[in-house]
Amino acid sequence: MKRIYIVSFIALTALFFGCQEDFLDLTPQDKLNSGDVWKDPKLIELVINEMYQQLPDGFNRGWYMMASTTDDAENSYGWTGGQAFNRGDFNASSYPYGGIWNNNYQMIRQANLFFDNVDQVENIDADVKNRMIGEANFLRAFYYFDLMRHYGGVPLLDTALSLDDDFNISRSTKDETIAFIVKDLDDAITMLPVSHPGNLLGKATKGAAQALKGRVLLYAEKWAESAAASKQVIDSGNYDLFSDYHSLFTEAGDNNEEVIFDKQFQDPDFGHWAHLFNQPIGYSGGWGGTSPTQDLVDAYEMTDGMSIEESPLYDEANPYDNRDPRFEASILHEGSMWRDRAVETRLGGLDGIEKNGDATKTGYYMKKFMDESFEAWNNLPGSNNWIYIRYAEVLLNYAEAQNEAVGPDANVYAAINAVRGRAGVNMPELPTGLTKEEMREKIRHERRIELAFEEHRFFDLRRWGTAETILNQPIHGMRIGPNGELTGADAQGKPYGVFEVEPRIFLPHHYLAPIPQGEIDKLGEAVLQQNPGY
Repeated sequence: MKRIYIVSFIALTALFFGCQEDFLDLTPQDKLNSGDVWKDPKLIELVINEMYQQLPDGFNRGWYMMASTTDDAENSYGWTGGQAFNRGDFNASSYPYGGIWNNNYQMIRQANLFFDNVDQVENIDADVKNRMIGEANFLRAFYYFDLMRHYGGVPLLDTALSLDDDFNISRSTKDETIAFIVKDLDDAITMLPVSHPGNLLGKATKGAAQALKGRVLLYAEKWAESAAASKQVIDSGNYDLFSDYHSLFTEAGDNNEEVIFDKQFQDPDFGHWAHLFNQPIGYSGGWGGTSPTQDLVDAYEMTDGMSIEESPLYDEANPYDNRDPRFEASILHEGSMWRDRAVETRLGGLDGIEKNGDATKTGYYMKKFMDESFEAWNNLPGSNNWIYIRYAEVLLNYAEAQNEAVGPDANVYAAINAVRGRAGVNMPELPTGLTKEEMREKIRHERRIELAFEEHRFFDLRRWGTAETILNQPIHGMRIGPNGELTGADAQGKPYGVFEVEPRIFLPHHYLAPIPQGEIDKLGEAVLQQNPGY
């Protein structure tokens, strides 16, 4: 009988030590078909916990971050899988994020096993059972949404298949997939609490389900419905903008009032290596990693709210002065203070461009997510959480959906100005009298700046239909001479200042990812149809 990945088990990765209080405890997959699991609430909790742990996150994309596959960054390592996006040469057998299909369907199956067996649970408090059902609905929705934003419509399963079942399940349409996700989220909203006690920190809440629903409907271009879902989160009063933009993304800012849903990392039991992969190379053990582009740097406004082309505050000789404070909080450049010294990205500098294979390729390093106080980052994993959904995104989701639904009314202005005016940023409000089209561009710009490196732009450019234009342009960097020169050239004639790093290629069929070829081979394209162009 033909078998497909969506019914396979995860390989056993840890010994089963029984039930503990730790949120990150997992249950091995070879126990899931045991009737004993579905009689013990503590064992079921472990089943659900693993569905959280397996959510794809930006800290564990391998040796690169997703921003390096957009116009916002370049990866220092030319050999990583993510570079295939930039060359445009991936296919159905080599999609860099192809593992998402297998992982997500494994977790969807786990959710379905839960639903198939939850009524067998003995001696369980009704509130706990409802909370678990809500979590499973939310997590299944999250995994299906992740599949949808990569592949479009996908096969929809609401029960766990056995070997005796028919495996010939065709793809549903994108609209059907979205409807399935929204139904799961609506169910989750009715079951999930507003918050959890400390021992359940990181689990899905009612606000998380409402916020994810707003995002899903935004991707579906159901503008009024998306705005309504996001407005529920805003009107709840349960979230607020955090006062320190940089520490929002470090361990010191974990679990603050802006975070709606995140992945909880607990060093050393469950950590990540983002600090190792992305520190400037001149600091002990730094590996370079994600290199922000000049294109992103130039997108940051001046403190007067004007672009660098328009503002009288912009000085070509001092290009980093008087910029939107989120620039200094997100990007390390020549002269940035970091760990008791100034960063040296200039030629010949300690962190200099062209210094070695791991050095920045653009003249910049990523600062966002990096923790300056993390002394042992090259020996121990990091433990700052990966934020999937935060309040600023909800405000921007609402602003975009509301603008598309009714135009730039006062609510749109209020939402986007709240993000711009957050404490510590204090950027000027948008000018009044914008047209719908002008406001659309302002909102898209604000998403790029506020959500930089958080894995939104990869999908935003695709859902907006602008990737063919933006991702077919070369990316740029800043090559500063050994004495700080921004103009002129070196002895070999290589110019100082802004330079082209590499061309980029984005083909029309790249708006959707290819279904893994192995899945097509097992079922045949008559059952599991490949996306066009692959």
